[in-house]
Amino acid sequence: MSKITDNYTNLAAAIGFTYDAFTNTIYGTRNGYEILIYATDQRYPYLFTITTAARSANVTLGKDEISLFKKSVAPAAAMTQKDSLITVVTKNNSNKQEKVRENVQYILDALTAFLRERNFTPCCQTCGASTQTVGFMLKDARLHLCADCAARAKSENEVKAQERDRKSVNIIGGIIGALVGSLIGVACIVILGQLGYVAVISGIVMGYCTLKGFDKLGGKLTAVGIVISCVIMIAMTYFGNRLDWSISLASELRDYVDLSVFEWFRAVPAFVEEFDMKGDYFASFAQQMLFVVIGAIPTVISISKDQKNLNRVAQIGYMQNAGGFSGFSSDNSGNNF
Repeated sequence: MSKITDNYTNLAAAIGFTYDAFTNTIYGTRNGYEILIYATDQRYPYLFTITTAARSANVTLGKDEISLFKKSVAPAAAMTQKDSLITVVTKNNSNKQEKVRENVQYILDALTAFLRERNFTPCCQTCGASTQTVGFMLKDARLHLCADCAARAKSENEVKAQERDRKSVNIIGGIIGALVGSLIGVACIVILGQLGYVAVISGIVMGYCTLKGFDKLGGKLTAVGIVISCVIMIAMTYFGNRLDWSISLASELRDYVDLSVFEWFRAVPAFVEEFDMKGDYFASFAQQMLFVVIGAIPTVISISKDQKNLNRVAQIGYMQNAGGFSGFSSDNSGNNF
């Protein structure tokens, strides 16, 4: 268990909630309102977004009320209402766990009291029905859904997933996308090379942009697409490395040899052979390829994961609460500080 995960688990326990590691979400109920707590940017793990779904007849939170909430609740940086979804973003970027818990607890009490004073009742985020809800993940979005809306969303997205699976990949489009993406990688290799660096970032850019390019214009990234992208990455990394050498030779030897960059590009193999520089030349290519692999592997994993979860509706806390709605209680027992 990582330190962040351990801290989230302890935070959830301290406020009477549960931490779901699968969706990286702290969830529970406070004063009858279903609450989801999560970090939108993993670079700032203690800057939280807190959401709940609630509504009041013909009442929309205005600027004055939102401003009042922010002024009276110091740890809150922002508050918004979009239809039935109420969102509070914290100011909390402290690593001190006691302070983190204190701020989250304070916001939960203040938020639920604020909503109750204005007669906001818990509801489904999608249909607005004042009924029991549970948190769900739809790709990267966290939703507060009732049983009917959750079932509908699951059914609709299963159909979309099946349609996507049946859709054949556009090989030509994928190749074009991979080539366009690889050109960004080539530019990165050359620019950093001319600055005197052989940096891992150039390989990461090559791997990421090539694979994402195939995925975008090809419709999806398949095993065939990965193979094609790898071939393009190898060829374009060789091209980028050779172009970098060509520019360097044209610049360094311009007082002795009157050749353009294009002419040097053609002459590089003969030059490295003549001056016994094949070791340096292929070592630079091998290093760039190593960096490409470093960039490509996590990109393949990420794209595959995104494709798998693209149309998936997952209940937050499902592993801890396999009974789903039947095991969900909207009362506030056990959730007091």
